[in-house]
Amino acid sequence: MSTGPAPRATVYVFLAETCPISQAATLPLRELHGRYGAQGVRFVGVFPAKETNPTGLAAFAKTYQLAFPLQADAGHQLTRQLHARVTPEAVVVAADGRTILYQGRLDDAYAGLGQHRAVTRHHELADALAAVAEGRPVAVPRTEPVGCFIE
Repeated sequence: MSTGPAPRATVYVFLAETCPISQAATLPLRELHGRYGAQGVRFVGVFPAKETNPTGLAAFAKTYQLAFPLQADAGHQLTRQLHARVTPEAVVVAADGRTILYQGRLDDAYAGLGQHRAVTRHHELADALAAVAEGRPVAVPRTEPVGCFIE
């Protein structure tokens, strides 16, 4: 039985069950996973909150219909390793497991905490994944994420 190709990249998305911006991010994440999951891009939801438990992760996955794995990072090992600071924050890591191809916001849906834009104009994570899928360098490798600070 084939497990498919080795991942071209892994998207670690730092999320928090109680962060409204994380909750809002689940729709674009579902769309991106649907589009790029079949093209060798692996998605992993990372929950750095100390309160996170398997029951909460299962409930979050069910509520927001996320089909990719979710994992707790209460000890902040991955959070520190990837220098994540807020939820939601995306970190796209190359197949080598070390090279960061993109880090930052998913898009510009939020100008700031509680400041939702009427129109989302920039989709940096989608642009980064399109580049990865096509074997091109990511044009904008870093953006400033907006969200709830990781404590």
